[in-house]
Amino acid sequence: MAASRPPRRGDVVEVEWLDSEHIALGWRPTRAYRRAGRRPQSYRTAGYWFPTGNERVLIVQSLSPANGHVTHAMSIPAVAVTKVIVLGRAAKRVRRALA
Repeated sequence: MAASRPPRRGDVVEVEWLDSEHIALGWRPTRAYRRAGRRPQSYRTAGYWFPTGNERVLIVQSLSPANGHVTHAMSIPAVAVTKVIVLGRAAKRVRRALA
């Protein structure tokens, strides 16, 4: 996983990641499927970096520093992550909310 600088808990990040995909071109020559398979799908998810200490990257979509509550998160296998860009460093109260 490449990173612009190491993210810390609560930093706002953009994570680029790859996913498995189903390719359905119908009855086509094999070369059409080969071409389609060479273009892997890449996705980007942005949010608050929430380290879990395991083999997954967790990105929290929304958070309330006032009460320490979060809603919605994206869990991405760490092996699928190709890039992490820190967009902004978290304030202390944001880091505390995610502790």
